[in-house]
Amino acid sequence: MKNLLFSLPLVFCFAIANGQETSTYESATYINGIAAADVPRFIELHKKFADLAVGENRLATGEWLFRHWYGSGHTFVIYDQYNSMEDYMADSELYLENIKAKIDAMKDESEVEAIKKDWVEYRAFSDGHTDEIRVSNSKTGFLTVEDVNFDVPFVMVVGSYNSSGNWSKMGNAFFDWRIKPEVEIGSSIAGGVSYHYMGSGPEVEVWQCYNSLVDFATSVTSTTPQSDAAKESSKTFWSLVSGSHEDQIYLHIGHVDTEKGVFDLAGPNK
Repeated sequence: MKNLLFSLPLVFCFAIANGQETSTYESATYINGIAAADVPRFIELHKKFADLAVGENRLATGEWLFRHWYGSGHTFVIYDQYNSMEDYMADSELYLENIKAKIDAMKDESEVEAIKKDWVEYRAFSDGHTDEIRVSNSKTGFLTVEDVNFDVPFVMVVGSYNSSGNWSKMGNAFFDWRIKPEVEIGSSIAGGVSYHYMGSGPEVEVWQCYNSLVDFATSVTSTTPQSDAAKESSKTFWSLVSGSHEDQIYLHIGHVDTEKGVFDLAGPNK
């Protein structure tokens, strides 16, 4: 088992001196109102422009696309990650510069015109989108099983909560109650906690990943005995929950593979 920072979105990451934990600021872009018939087209266009935007000059350390599967709200969420807010600000320009440079290098004018039309169509999908920035720390931001394969259409379950007290205490309690035990026994392949930083969004957000919907269903219906420590963490967590909460279930569509230099659709040979 190992602690990592999840390669999700808009991110400001800084290291505190003297070997203390690091923090990662993550950004989510929620794409709303895409009709079911248009979902394949959005994925096609997202991959096309993500591929064009890839380059050694890019500062993003990760980009992940998830489709909303269950719960109310958006159709897709895009997560990106950066080592600093300065990197994020600079990368926005690099993203566009790389796309423009590759289009300018095309020799076929009809191909250029076609991809420009694709760009207009792709950007139109973002009309009415929303954004937020969240922060996670290296201790609870991401925990995963060893040698996990993320190139599959895994399931990510996200719980959004507001707190009546200390956010970190609440997030740590969930981590100790659900995330760490499930990763340790392998019923969940990864999990983490993030906190509100900028934009609209819940104060505390927790997420867990499962290899499949069957694994997720098995996990939530499991009667595996909990340790006394996990039971105490559960009590602490629920004592700090304020108001109602929201759950979302996502399916992993694909992510930028920085080694291959492409947007890799989930699944073998995609």
